[in-house]
Amino acid sequence: VLESVSRTGGHLGSNLGTVELTVALHYVFNTPEDRLVWDVGHQTYPHKVLTGRRDRMSGLRQLGGISGFPRRD
Repeated sequence: VLESVSRTGGHLGSNLGTVELTVALHYVFNTPEDRLVWDVGHQTYPHKVLTGRRDRMSGLRQLGGISGFPRRD
């Protein structure tokens, strides 16, 4: 998260504040079958890393890259 946001910009504080929470949610729930709802879309960067999109984080918020916001689908 630190590397991605330092290169492409984004919301660092809200994401760092949810790292432990995100790890715990993924430990307890079976995503994607169990749906997670985030109150602020900018808290989802750790979730994206844990759901197989870590390699795409270098393109965060870039044209053709991964979105800074969650997608409901």
